[in-house]
Amino acid sequence: MKKFLIATHGELSKELVETSKLIIGSLSNVEYFCMTKDKSADDAEKEMISILSNNKDNGELIILTDIFGGSVANICTNLLLQGFKFELLTGVNLPMLLAILLSPEEDAKLLAKSGLEEARNGIVHVNELLENKNEIKNVM
Repeated sequence: MKKFLIATHGELSKELVETSKLIIGSLSNVEYFCMTKDKSADDAEKEMISILSNNKDNGELIILTDIFGGSVANICTNLLLQGFKFELLTGVNLPMLLAILLSPEEDAKLLAKSGLEEARNGIVHVNELLENKNEIKNVM
């Protein structure tokens, strides 16, 4: 069974998980990690190692973080370089998270690619969309 860790600055990860539960229901295979101002980088890394160690024999893990180059993603990248095995995605948003959680895809790499695509597709400038729609109507 795939496992997911949502890891962000502040309480964003907790709220993303809670919002996903509101939409999907129970999520027994999803955990969250919050990087707060009270947590040192060393403490954060120890917590992440503990989470990763608890998952070693439980299937593939996908970690979704908020900001590429941010402290949370950097800790995860460092752990990848240390030999821990998981897929790491940055830029988590709700469309990405829902797509990944609801996907029947079993391959973690394909699931990660699908999640990235959904994240991009979920970003829409609605005003521009409406303007283009009106331009098409005016041409006809």
